Amino acid sequence: MALIFFLYNLIFIPVLLLLFPYYLIRALVTGKDRHGLFQRVGFVPSRLFPAKGYVWFHTVSAGEVKAAVPVIREFTGKEPVAVSVGTYTGYKMVREHFGRDVTLFYLPVDFFPFVASLFSKMRPRALIIVETEIWPQLIRRAWQKKVPVLLVNGRIPPKDYKSYRLFRSLWRHIFALYRALLVQSDVEKKRFMDCGAPEELIEVCGNTKYDVYGKKSDPRRESRLAALFEGRPDKPLTVIGSTHKGEEEILFSRFQELKGKTVFILAPRHLERIQEVEILLTEKGFSVERRTSRLSWKADVALWDTMGELDMVYKFADLVLVGGSWIPQGGHNIIEPALWEKCVIVGPYMHNFQEIYDYFTDESALITASADEVAPVVKRLLGNPGEAEAVAARAGACVRANSGAAGRYVEAIKKALSS
Repeated sequence: MALIFFLYNLIFIPVLLLLFPYYLIRALVTGKDRHGLFQRVGFVPSRLFPAKGYVWFHTVSAGEVKAAVPVIREFTGKEPVAVSVGTYTGYKMVREHFGRDVTLFYLPVDFFPFVASLFSKMRPRALIIVETEIWPQLIRRAWQKKVPVLLVNGRIPPKDYKSYRLFRSLWRHIFALYRALLVQSDVEKKRFMDCGAPEELIEVCGNTKYDVYGKKSDPRRESRLAALFEGRPDKPLTVIGSTHKGEEEILFSRFQELKGKTVFILAPRHLERIQEVEILLTEKGFSVERRTSRLSWKADVALWDTMGELDMVYKFADLVLVGGSWIPQGGHNIIEPALWEKCVIVGPYMHNFQEIYDYFTDESALITASADEVAPVVKRLLGNPGEAEAVAARAGACVRANSGAAGRYVEAIKKALSS
C-alpha cells in the first residue's frame, strides 16, 4: 500500500503543474472557480483555525451540505466546527445556514503535502465525510494521526457504482481505514460491500435528507420569503425546481394551454443559465419577471435567480415539479417539497434518487409524468385540488415515517469523539 500511495502522490506533481496554470487563467478570464482557487491548491490560511481540535465535516456541493445541516447544527456552539467544501454553491450554502459559527474553507486537492499541512493547522478530533467523497490521501492521513474517520449519510451514486466496484481491491484498503461507514439504507450497505467495504464497519442509519428541514426552524429565511409572497396572485402557484438545460424547452413547449391557469415559479439548477432560460421563455410567448426584481406576480413566470431559497419556496406552492427528471440527469431531491406536504410531479429519470423515488411511488405519494403527459397532469390537478391534496398528505406521511436519521449520526460521532 505504501508504494501505491507514493505513486498516487507522484502523479499529482505533473497534474498540478499542468492544470493549475490553466485553471488560474480560466478563473482570471471567466471568473469560473475563482473563489477559493488558491485554497484548492493547498494555500489554506492558518488564521482560519484559531482553535484546535476541530470536528471537521467534509461536504462538496449544495446537496451534501444540505444533507449535513441537521448533523452539523448539533455541534455548533459546543465544539469548534470546521466545514470543507468543493464548490462555490456549497460554500454559499454553509454561510447561509451557519454564518460565522463554523470555520469554512475549500478542501485542497488530495496531495500529501497539502493534506499534511491542513492536519497540522487544524489538529482535528474527528473527520466526518458526507455521502460519498473518498479521498485516499486525506483518509490515510487521518488514520495515521489517529483521527477517527466516519462516513455519514453514505451512498454510492448509481453512475459511480460500476467504477467503484471495478477497483474494489484498492477501495477495500481505503474503507478499512474508516472508524465507521454509516449509510442510508440496506441497498447502500450492499453497494459498499460490493465495492470492498468490510461489513463489520457498515451500519444503516437512514437518510438525513428526511430531517433537513423537518423542524422548519429558520424564521429569518421564512419571514424574508413570506414577505415576497404577500402579493401572490389568486391563481395557483406551480413551482418548477432544479431544471437543467433542455428541460425548460421540454416543459414550456407543452405548457401553452396552462397560461392563465397558474403562475409558474421556475428555479433553474445553475444560475449562470438564467439569461438563456429567460430568452427561451420569452420566445415561447411567456411573460417573465425575475425574483431579484420587484415581483408584481403579474407575469406568467417568476424566474428565481437566487441561491439557497428553493427549499422554502416550495412551502408556498400548490404544485411542485422537480427537475433533472425529464432528461437523463437522474432527478433531484423530492423530500424538500414533501416536507411541506406538497403534491410532487417528476419525470421518468429519477435514478439518482431511486430508493426514495420507489418508496414514494409505492406509497402513492408522488406522480410520475412523461414529457407528453406532464401538461395534462398539471391541468388535471389544478382542476381537482382534492387529488393533489391527497397525494401531498401521503408525501408528508412518508417524511414523518422516516425522520430521525440525523440523531443517529450525531450519536455515532459523539461516540467516536469520546473514545
